[in-house]
Amino acid sequence: MKTSKLILKACALVAYAFLLMMHLVLKDHFQSLQVFFYAVPLPFLIFFGIIVTLLCYRWKLLFIALIGITLSISVYWFYTAYNFKSDGDIPNETTVVLFWNAADAWEFPVEVLMAHIKSAQPDIIGLVETEYASEDDLQLLSKTFPSYEFKILEGFMMVGVKGNITAVNYQSKEASYKINFVEANLNGNTRTFLITDIYQSPTMNKEKAIGAALQFALQNNAEIIMGDFNTPQKSVHFKRFTPHYESLRNYGQGFTATWPFGIPLLELDQIFTNNMFTPVLLQKFYQPESDHALLVGYLKE
Repeated sequence: MKTSKLILKACALVAYAFLLMMHLVLKDHFQSLQVFFYAVPLPFLIFFGIIVTLLCYRWKLLFIALIGITLSISVYWFYTAYNFKSDGDIPNETTVVLFWNAADAWEFPVEVLMAHIKSAQPDIIGLVETEYASEDDLQLLSKTFPSYEFKILEGFMMVGVKGNITAVNYQSKEASYKINFVEANLNGNTRTFLITDIYQSPTMNKEKAIGAALQFALQNNAEIIMGDFNTPQKSVHFKRFTPHYESLRNYGQGFTATWPFGIPLLELDQIFTNNMFTPVLLQKFYQPESDHALLVGYLKE
């Protein structure tokens, strides 16, 4: 019996050490190991660390060391996953971007979208997983907001702009990614942005999918990238964005996680901008119609 308990504790310690290594060092550098990084977010790892610590309460030095490690990981998680930024003053001349994964409902949540358009008055609207959006929804949006042009895109996406859509270019790879590049005229200015929805499988090669979105954005001079990347923000693959685009995550409020509804677990949805804009603020709104947060970003030219 004692031998079995020792083996259990040893296995738990090894698993805990391995998962810590995955999050702090290895991350998703290797596709063969990335599933551990994606499937066990830090909040789960902290909870697992508490269980391992309690299992080892009889071993004083190890028990104290595990308490220290678990507390350190908890502080690290909170420090990197929570923003204390307040609303502050939003400049009058800002470009407002709204992005939302509107899935998780049997009908398109057009009323919710309309409420946020009235509130934020976004210049650019991008939505993914809108398979339930209909022509009736499109007509309702166009009638309610006559200064906007709305369009249902390939790949179950929808776009809206406070102006006119001048071009759309769609690219996809089955079970990997969907991308729509949009060019629009907003108040006499040409604006270019990219909407992406990356496949959710944790075993898929996310490096290729994220790389495809970035390459497509660079090739088309997209000023803004928005999407559900289905990849934690801590992924090493986002480092390729840094020379070209800045994420609005550091300009947000509260927990940076966007999924699932009401639980600060994973940051899957993001808005990026190139150096044409300076990020001002990122707001997140949770609606029961979707398990993803709705993002509203404010950019200063």
